[in-house]
Amino acid sequence: MKMSNEKTCCCSGDSCCNTETITLYDKNDKWVIDEIHTPKGIVPVISTNLHFKDILGSWKVRWGIGRMNYKINPGLYAIGKPNHSSPVLVSANYKLTFDSVRKELSDLDCWILILDTKGINVWCAAGKGTFGTEEIINRISKIKLSEIVSHRKLTMPQLGAPGVSAHEVTN
Repeated sequence: MKMSNEKTCCCSGDSCCNTETITLYDKNDKWVIDEIHTPKGIVPVISTNLHFKDILGSWKVRWGIGRMNYKINPGLYAIGKPNHSSPVLVSANYKLTFDSVRKELSDLDCWILILDTKGINVWCAAGKGTFGTEEIINRISKIKLSEIVSHRKLTMPQLGAPGVSAHEVTN
């Protein structure tokens, strides 16, 4: 599926969508299939289908080829046609984790908040401190998530729990 010429907007009423890009991404990545306009800017819509390049990349990392730089840009991504009440899932920017999560979400309209874990998986990043309270708060603030969704619920991976203090994120 290619980028559509008609832009999707999750804004309502007379509010105008911002045209800044919230998450930096390469428009040549086959897993980016569209864009959605939000009140805070443009968010890439990602495919739930893995392409040959994704599968090849996962094999290479498992063989130790390029595994120290197998990551995506942190930020906000969309699956389907999310709106202000859609769930927000949180994950790491390790591409293997990102691919594992997105391929399971084909029936959902949701947001995926990707933290900057320096390309490390959720469990190891939680132990190292890069998947933690400070990064979650920083990322939520940076993308102004409260102006994109109308709720304050985040769905976190269980393996990331050791690094997150829920009461601090809630504040």
